[in-house]
Amino acid sequence: MNVPLDRIQGDRIIEDLWRLVSIPSPTGRERQVAFAFADLLARAGAVVEVDESNPDSPSVIGRVQGNRPGKTLQLAGHLDHIDIPHAPPVRTATTIAARGVGDMKNGLAGILEIVRVLVETGCDFPGSVLVTAFGLHEAPIGDSSTLIGLIQRGIKGDAAIVTEQIHDTEGKIALEGKGQAIWNVKVQRAGEACHELNYSATKPDLFSGSLAVAGAIRDEGRRLAAIPPRPGLLSAESLFIGQMHYGDFYNRMPVACTLQGTRRWNPDKTFADVQQGLCEVVAKTHLPAGVSASVSWRLTGESFALDPAELIVSAQRQAIETLVGGPVKSVGIAAVADTSRLIPMGGVPTVLSGFDNEFAHADHEMVRLDRLPGAARLLLLIAWNYLHQAAAK
Repeated sequence: MNVPLDRIQGDRIIEDLWRLVSIPSPTGRERQVAFAFADLLARAGAVVEVDESNPDSPSVIGRVQGNRPGKTLQLAGHLDHIDIPHAPPVRTATTIAARGVGDMKNGLAGILEIVRVLVETGCDFPGSVLVTAFGLHEAPIGDSSTLIGLIQRGIKGDAAIVTEQIHDTEGKIALEGKGQAIWNVKVQRAGEACHELNYSATKPDLFSGSLAVAGAIRDEGRRLAAIPPRPGLLSAESLFIGQMHYGDFYNRMPVACTLQGTRRWNPDKTFADVQQGLCEVVAKTHLPAGVSASVSWRLTGESFALDPAELIVSAQRQAIETLVGGPVKSVGIAAVADTSRLIPMGGVPTVLSGFDNEFAHADHEMVRLDRLPGAARLLLLIAWNYLHQAAAK
């Protein structure tokens, strides 16, 4: 049977997307959208269950069985969006604008269309399709614990496609990704906050200590940026200060200063490696008497490197060559996608195939509707190539 690319219907993708974006789902509060997606997935023809291990952030699991033996391909995406205010959803003839529309409810709508087409054409393919949709993705609130839970329970595919980031017209395959963690440094002194006039010059100099720590972190970031990156697809590693908070009132002497930022690293290092590095920088910083500093972390995603010989990579390359044309370019990504969980933690070869993510997290987050059918056709062809080629091996 030929690949049923002509069965992709943009109107259905748009309707599914509109329903999903009409339901707010900030990180940690995805329950309503999870059940809406589960309903749409069941209507598309999948066998669906909802995992309520986390009641506020359920995971949706859908399965479509082909009519002959083969491998399992996972189609994965997150249900949550960043908890930043956005205007109410607006739909025009050419766009939909809403929080979460580009990251990544568009990709979830694309998954629904692939399932619908496979079922409509009689499930005439080898193997099976596993759909997983989960919350708690977006940092700093999200810790990916729902996806990790699925992985730990063995709910994963032999290969996977995450429907975000790389768009269908780009002709790119992400083979490497940086790890990322959020670090927090607290510089503090003993005692209580007090009026500036009641704090003598002989007491611990918290301000100087805070500047010393910030300067040491800045210098370490500059050092990392100057190191040529390992051979591969990624730029140099980074250590970034995003926030520094000292005090809470104009004439009060605070007891603590907090700093927060990101650390990004390449696949030759692990999260444990970079934790040790920053902790050593802070520990070696000379601080005034009575001032101390501590470091805490939240892992956003591990670094990864995907073997170009993996079958899912070949399936994506062939699909791009067929629908987009060449040359196909291998790239690395600095942003964290669920590849940073599925590959290093789940051992699942995973590629990215997105649905117009250009305006993700923007003040005016939107997708261009004419781009959705092409992205869905590419996703379907990657899935089709993988399932058939895997069965032939």
